[in-house]
Amino acid sequence: MKELNKIKVSVIIAVYNTERFLKQCMDSIVNQTLRDIEIICVNDGSTDDSLMILNKYAESDDRVLVYTKENEGLGGASARNYGLERAQGEYISILDSDDFFELDMLEKAVKRAESTNADIVVFGGYEYDERNGNTVASILGEKEIPDIEVFSYRDCADDIYQLTQGMAWNKLFRKSFLKEHGLRFQKVKYTDDAYFTFAHMALANRITVLKEYLCYYRINSGNSQTDGLNHYPDSAYIPYIELKKSLIEWGIYPDVKRSFVNCATSFLRYFYDKITSYESFSYLHNKYRDEIFKELDITDTKKEYFYDKRVWLWSRQVMANSSGEILLQAARSYGSDVTTGILRFQFPYERIERESKIVLIGAGIMGRHYYSQLMLSGYCDVVCWAEQENPFDHKYISKLEEVRQYKFDYAVVAYVQQKLIEPALAILQDMKIPENKIIKGGEIK
Repeated sequence: MKELNKIKVSVIIAVYNTERFLKQCMDSIVNQTLRDIEIICVNDGSTDDSLMILNKYAESDDRVLVYTKENEGLGGASARNYGLERAQGEYISILDSDDFFELDMLEKAVKRAESTNADIVVFGGYEYDERNGNTVASILGEKEIPDIEVFSYRDCADDIYQLTQGMAWNKLFRKSFLKEHGLRFQKVKYTDDAYFTFAHMALANRITVLKEYLCYYRINSGNSQTDGLNHYPDSAYIPYIELKKSLIEWGIYPDVKRSFVNCATSFLRYFYDKITSYESFSYLHNKYRDEIFKELDITDTKKEYFYDKRVWLWSRQVMANSSGEILLQAARSYGSDVTTGILRFQFPYERIERESKIVLIGAGIMGRHYYSQLMLSGYCDVVCWAEQENPFDHKYISKLEEVRQYKFDYAVVAYVQQKLIEPALAILQDMKIPENKIIKGGEIK
């Protein structure tokens, strides 16, 4: 083990039943080009072979420290906190055991931290689709990043929570900064890092962004959280309730309120769309409408306050309807017969990977049905919804030509009539979009 004063980074990895991916994760850490690191692996009561795998790494590399604790049943927070208490490095990196990382990630992050004297270094990451190996750059909101090398929330108060997401693994923290404030991960299932991350983003005087993509976040791995979310619906809002309280206590909330409200509302909607149990859906709907929206300053917020007007519209629908009415509207907007459940237009799920970024072209019956299905299921991210003439004068529908402004994985052409399909295809072909990335709408069922 390195002398304590020579440890540059403490890498903290909470491990729970990730034997399938753990070797790839550990290989990407022990082989980092930055050698002066300690790798704190906290086995959180795994029941598979995760501990055996960790012990093998510890036997061959004295930088790997393995601890085992009893699982507390509320996600990785207690394991991460356990690791924080034992960290000796100058910087802290908090990673997930089913992800993997570029081998120069820590070297590049530390170099940026030292050259800027940063409290937090933020960098980009890729979503890695386990099914096919495809990667999509994500995590960074590059348009929201201030045009200066080092900044604090004061330089981007309206966007501080839009420039990156609320996970810890795409950030490097200065240990003395964390120690100064003494915050810990919340013991809440699935969203335990949101408070920790967003609170520190508000407290940091020196934040810098490294516009490189250095980590890989695994999706479609077969470890779906959907069933789990049904059992922990309160995880949707607990971090934001606590974050608002802290921001008020620190005198920061008035400055970052707009960014906070937009961030919180977007996440509440994301979580809401993932719930598949009627009981949990109804509970969460009523909780939002009767309590949480007001507590998070969503209820009385005007449409102009929201960056994404679709999020505002969703919040109004929740407030104006019961959970049963929402589901009835969803069924009808799907184009379904409510009694038989038969869809006229089924979104082509089998041809598009989950969480892909798509442009949806067409706002007629087929396009509206597709859009409604995606908004309810959260299956894909619709980065642009376009129509040739924008005949509905709908603020959320772009002109067809505006498709050129967006980066996307697939273009879905939601027209039945050939005379409408051809102009859409012409634009996509002019953009040199590969044919296998252009999906023509399905047939009427």
